[in-house]
Amino acid sequence: MSGMAPRFRLFVWMATALLALGSAGCETTDSALQNSGKSEAYITGFHDGRHSGMKEAGNYLEHVVKDVQRFETDTDYREGWLAGEQEGIRMQNQANAAVGSAAGYQIAKDADKSVEKDIKKAGKSATENVDTESLKVLK
Repeated sequence: MSGMAPRFRLFVWMATALLALGSAGCETTDSALQNSGKSEAYITGFHDGRHSGMKEAGNYLEHVVKDVQRFETDTDYREGWLAGEQEGIRMQNQANAAVGSAAGYQIAKDADKSVEKDIKKAGKSATENVDTESLKVLK
């Protein structure tokens, strides 16, 4: 039964990670933006903002993309950038949560091993100088 617990925890962790990553993949597409009547300027701003949002939320592989002059003068680009930034932050936070779940699982797994070793070590240390011969009659 104890062998099942780590397998079950691994299963739960994998299911959680896949769910988080799967929902992180639910990003807004160009066609969805076009079908909702958004302009090309909005869509460009949305893409730039999404990359920026992911960077802001901790994705070191992303980079901030912002056409500052266009952001200041083009309302569609600015609105798209701001919406994209929020989506990028949300997506990255979901990905971070999945990674955190993996790290949490590993920490718990390592802690279980550590506790087991500590208990064995404490038991050994406690009985190190004890004459256990007289205790054998208690069996």
